Amino acid sequence: MVKSLRWRLQIWHAIILTGVLTIFGTVVYSLHWQTRLQQIDAELDRMAEVLGARLRRLLPPGPPPFRGPGRPSSSSTRSGDGRPRPEFPRPPRDQTRSPGERPERPDLLDRVDHPLSGNDRPGDPTHRPEPPRSESHRPEPRRESARGDRPGRPPWERGGPDRIPPGLGLPEEFQHLFEGEDESRFYFVIWGHEGVVLEKSESAPEVPYPDLHMGEAGLPVRNVRVRDNWREVIHVSRFDVNVLVGRSISNDLAAEHRYGALLFLAGSGVLAAGFLGGGWLSARAIRPISSMTTTAQSISAQNLTQRIDLQDTATELGQLAVVLNGTFDRLQSAFEQQSRFTADASHELRTPLAVILAHTELALSRLRSPEEYRMALEACQRASTRMKTLIEGLLMLARFDSKRAVLETTEFELAPVVHECVELLQPLAEPRQIRIETELESVRMRADRSRVSQVITNLLTNAIRYNQDQGSVKISISLDAGQTLIRVSDTGLGIAGDELPHIFERFYRVDKARTRAEGGSGLGLSICKTIVEAHGGTIHVTSEPQQGTVVEVRLPVVA
Repeated sequence: MVKSLRWRLQIWHAIILTGVLTIFGTVVYSLHWQTRLQQIDAELDRMAEVLGARLRRLLPPGPPPFRGPGRPSSSSTRSGDGRPRPEFPRPPRDQTRSPGERPERPDLLDRVDHPLSGNDRPGDPTHRPEPPRSESHRPEPRRESARGDRPGRPPWERGGPDRIPPGLGLPEEFQHLFEGEDESRFYFVIWGHEGVVLEKSESAPEVPYPDLHMGEAGLPVRNVRVRDNWREVIHVSRFDVNVLVGRSISNDLAAEHRYGALLFLAGSGVLAAGFLGGGWLSARAIRPISSMTTTAQSISAQNLTQRIDLQDTATELGQLAVVLNGTFDRLQSAFEQQSRFTADASHELRTPLAVILAHTELALSRLRSPEEYRMALEACQRASTRMKTLIEGLLMLARFDSKRAVLETTEFELAPVVHECVELLQPLAEPRQIRIETELESVRMRADRSRVSQVITNLLTNAIRYNQDQGSVKISISLDAGQTLIRVSDTGLGIAGDELPHIFERFYRVDKARTRAEGGSGLGLSICKTIVEAHGGTIHVTSEPQQGTVVEVRLPVVA
């Protein structure tokens, strides 16, 4: 299954889709939770600001209150801007408590040395006279409010120690948030100087003192902290009063977990749908490949006409289908050429063998005269020479086809080679009174001298053989565009336009009956083309019927 391209595509699709859904779900879950936390912080901030605003009404106006007697000033009592930090005398220590123990909820009315305390209650056994203050620090008498409060009575005396003082003026819509048994209800705690709890709501759990102070230049401080499942916002205002508002986020966590479960279920559904859809898409994508495989398997030596239907591969696979169809075309052409080559070679070899066999049988059928034996042997010699030439040509083509032919390249002058070929073929042209003209320039080249001579000989032979009586053949060599140009032209019968594309095919004959009569094998131009291309050159033929033929060969010169 793993070796199947379809399953590989489907597995990769599933892996990528799983990764994308995981990243997307994680990001959505995180953003949703951060948004929820921001909403919680905004609610806590709003409540802390309301408490801070109400609390500021209770703080005495003017500069900080006096420093207690015998309380030395130190750098720790100064704020960030260098101004003295307000300090207050410590109240008498309760003899029933240990020195390190701190009262959990001291009564605001019992604090006589704190600006939020009430110290003018008559009859209170813990009452102590308020230290004298300067006129600038004496609070102004308060006017009687609309509710009938006694004028001049400090606001912090209006509440008892066990509940929120009414003097804070907490809005009614806020009061019910600090009441009830709901796990997510809000709570608040107010600490005074040195961590003394001034007031807290009934819903407040055990909360450690934040121990935060105003920033430099007397700027307020805001902080957010998380304790287990509690989220709290702390505001630090004048006199380092810490106002903390918080609530439990257990229900929010549970809701967030449910939201994450829904995201997981939705992602699993999308993943399952994507996996099924990916399987369907991969099957459709692989279908053209299956069709191509079936077509390729149906092609054999007996059936080379099958081709891939390009209508079903109008995608990137269409290019592969076009390439495969071209390969099948070349394969069919190669098979046809091989079959034709085998038939032509067999026919060409059978003819000289038949001549040899016929003359041998005729000579051996009865006693002959020496002259008759001589004629039979000469006929056998001519047939053997023709067969040898054919076999050598086929062997040479086979070596070049298999890349086993080796060119013995040397540097030589081309003109002497042309003169040798002309002198060799002059006896073939004289009986028909065909003139051979030369126009030779001095050209040096690096090539296989014997193979170049073979090319020139084959071209001159064809020009003489297929020429008219009393015609002419012209051969010229020159330099053209950095290449050696060998040009052979004749005044022969020419070649028809539909025959030109096939003249370099092996055993192809333009005039088949005449060629056999003259002993041609149909390999001359094929051999020329193979040798020229092996040297990195080109060969080109132009011809017109009854006008003659021109063959141009271009070969590299000396490097």
